[in-house]
Amino acid sequence: MLRCARLCVRARGPAQPVSGPSSHPFLFLHSASRVSGRRWQSTTTPPGADTLQPYEAAGLTAAPHRPSLAHSGQNISGTEVAFPTAPRGSQLSARNVATEALQMKKIHQERGGNPMLAQQARRVLFATSISGQSVDARSVAVLLNTAVYFGMESDARVVRECLDYCLKNDKYITLDILPIVVTACATLKSRDAREVIELQAVKATRNARYLDAKGVTNTLSAFAKTNINHEKMYALLSKRVQTLARVGEFEASHLVMLANAFSMLRYRDRHVYGAIARRMLSLRERVTVHELVPLVVSFSRAGLRDQKLSKRFAGKCMEYVDSMNADQIASVFKAFAYFGIRYDQLFGVLTNRAVELIDEFSADHISTTLAAFQRIGINNPELFDNLAERALAVVTDHDARNISKTVTALAHFGLKDEELFRRLASHAATIADQFDALGIVSTMHAFARTNFLQADMVVALSERSVHVCRYLDAGQARRLLWSLAKFQVRDPRILTPVFNRCLALHQDFFTDPTGSEEVEELFDVYGPNTCPPLYQLYVSRGGHM
Repeated sequence: MLRCARLCVRARGPAQPVSGPSSHPFLFLHSASRVSGRRWQSTTTPPGADTLQPYEAAGLTAAPHRPSLAHSGQNISGTEVAFPTAPRGSQLSARNVATEALQMKKIHQERGGNPMLAQQARRVLFATSISGQSVDARSVAVLLNTAVYFGMESDARVVRECLDYCLKNDKYITLDILPIVVTACATLKSRDAREVIELQAVKATRNARYLDAKGVTNTLSAFAKTNINHEKMYALLSKRVQTLARVGEFEASHLVMLANAFSMLRYRDRHVYGAIARRMLSLRERVTVHELVPLVVSFSRAGLRDQKLSKRFAGKCMEYVDSMNADQIASVFKAFAYFGIRYDQLFGVLTNRAVELIDEFSADHISTTLAAFQRIGINNPELFDNLAERALAVVTDHDARNISKTVTALAHFGLKDEELFRRLASHAATIADQFDALGIVSTMHAFARTNFLQADMVVALSERSVHVCRYLDAGQARRLLWSLAKFQVRDPRILTPVFNRCLALHQDFFTDPTGSEEVEELFDVYGPNTCPPLYQLYVSRGGHM
């Protein structure tokens, strides 16, 4: 064998040196393969070979200088991203990919959800693997979190491998990494993700008393997204919150996150809410309007009915009312409507501010404000006139929910703006497929109460009601049927499924005393022949309830 090798060397002669940048034997072979139109393929990345870096795949920054591809005859247009035909992301360091993916996530959030950037991030993450690499727990957590953020599910390789790592290396997931992992797993629906959450819940329960202000805030915020009830853990974390609040550890941003987490969990311990409120009020000028409003909204969503606490919040909101924007004004209206306590002075200054900013109100702000006044039962004609005028300017921006809330509130106060109702009804007819069961009932019932009839709206919403009536309860089915009677709808294709739904719920349909007049009126219109079984039940009750 050795003799044959020497003969081959003598036959070929000594190797000739190659001048220029390709004097290295590997570079010479690499250049030759590209000239011939073939890409260098290798299971390992040789030194000096071109390797796809994460920032190149994402298109975030300019890549380092590389030899020109002009000599290879390959033309890359400026509109396409130059990715390799066979992604080699698995050869990249998982730590580097995690760092770049986190940066891409931040840029994606800053740009308001750039779809091209998200697609590029997914391509990099889909080609990434942590198998066989020496990675730390934080890099795995960041990879899992960013992969889930960009819409990858449990069947993706990187997600599957990260979940497997979390299950097998739970001891390496420290308390500061725990919230990152739990937030990612909260979105996933797989059994492994649920098991990871349970493991982290046990860890958080055991170490609740060791968490600092930032740690307990991030932990509660993460578990609030899981919709999993861990009463013991939440009780221990709430006690830790009260302890840290008494010694003044929390900043305003922490308090907002804590209140939001407890409200999402439907946790109604007055002691923890009281501790959060006292700490917030003690911060005084360090609390901005951007922190006060979300805190008040979170307290209202929790369903608390603490008059003393809500009164202190009302006074604080009055101090900041001049710096509130339209969204904050609508949110405060809604929050205090949910508190169920009328503060005429607060609503007065909020109304004045709302009139000043009326041109900034969107369709959502209008409907939210009107619904808040309906809930608390305050009639404010001056504000309603301004809101109705603004609603005319943004009619096309209303979605199904906005239309339903707006017309329901106006009908509640007996207000009927013909021009506004006409344009909202026409718009509702064009987006009828967006209405859910409650929206259909509320909208049709509001128009029927004000005796407003518009053919295109009635036809579109009536046809839509056929597809959603099976989701109605007895009271909603009765109001829908009464509305159809007011609109003189007699099409059996529409009435049959609605009557069948009422018949299926006949016990509750007839026992509600608030709907007795509506039942009488709808049977006066439809008589005994439209739905004989339901009519017989009505008669058997003596024609009244």
